[in-house]
Amino acid sequence: MTALLGAALVALATAASAQSYPNKPIRLLLTFSSGGQADLLARSVTEKMRASLGQPIVIEPKPGAGGNLAMEATAKAPADGYTMVFGTPAVAINGRLYKQLSYDPLKDLAPVSLAAWGPYVVYASGALPVNSMSELVAYAKAKPGELNYASVGIGSGTHLAAVLFTLAAGVQMTHVPYKGIQQVAPDLVSGSVHLTFNALGPLAQFVQSGRVKMLATTGPRRIAQIPDVPTLDESGLPGFEAAGWYGFFAAAGTPREVLQKLNASIVAAVNDREISERIEKMGLVPSPQTIEEAARFVAAEADKWGRAVTASGATAE
Repeated sequence: MTALLGAALVALATAASAQSYPNKPIRLLLTFSSGGQADLLARSVTEKMRASLGQPIVIEPKPGAGGNLAMEATAKAPADGYTMVFGTPAVAINGRLYKQLSYDPLKDLAPVSLAAWGPYVVYASGALPVNSMSELVAYAKAKPGELNYASVGIGSGTHLAAVLFTLAAGVQMTHVPYKGIQQVAPDLVSGSVHLTFNALGPLAQFVQSGRVKMLATTGPRRIAQIPDVPTLDESGLPGFEAAGWYGFFAAAGTPREVLQKLNASIVAAVNDREISERIEKMGLVPSPQTIEEAARFVAAEADKWGRAVTASGATAE
């Protein structure tokens, strides 16, 4: 009887807490350092969320360990909605990539909503004698193993998107991991690296000068900033899709009412005309979701990226 009464009191307290949520500032952990695209996007969305929630959202960069520091901190935080993480494909990748994690990204994080997605661009060195994906595939098949591609790290989206491409196209290429796009750029320009899959912005100056070429994008449709660049789906790889994304996640077990309040706030913020236009200027596509849509999306992403991790043989400690 005492146990039942205790459980009932806990349930009542939880319900009351959810109804009054939020009554203090909310933390949003970033898996990246401040100043980059994720930081700018997070600040754009959360500044609108503050108005609807009535509480500030404090952004806290917590980079390191492939995103695991921020994700683990969120997973192990109280499941009350006052700590979230601004997740990336690492949520779907790291459970397969890392052999020893003290948390499970898919089980211990609750998807709230996507904010935006952005395709990778397939960049080729200006020195590479190809100008389309069909030419690239033909060239790679004629010279198996001779082409290489750069990424910003083993198991990163830029690495695994290229792995998915090699599987779909039936070609062999050598992976060359770097610490960041700043290190990739000079080698891509010089031609010592042939290809890289990366975001729209970082290599723009080299594309404009003709030293780097854009062959395709990896999203489900063309993007407004580069409307003449076809998707891989249009370039002979039907159904190919491997985009980067940003989304909000809370600790698993967070009350449904709290998740719904957060979701409504995120959706309204991303749908705000000023914010959506700002997101598009970043080369991203605004993509708010329901909680159910977010859960299905992350599950599908885990399956897709998991296949890439297995095929690549990539592991991380």
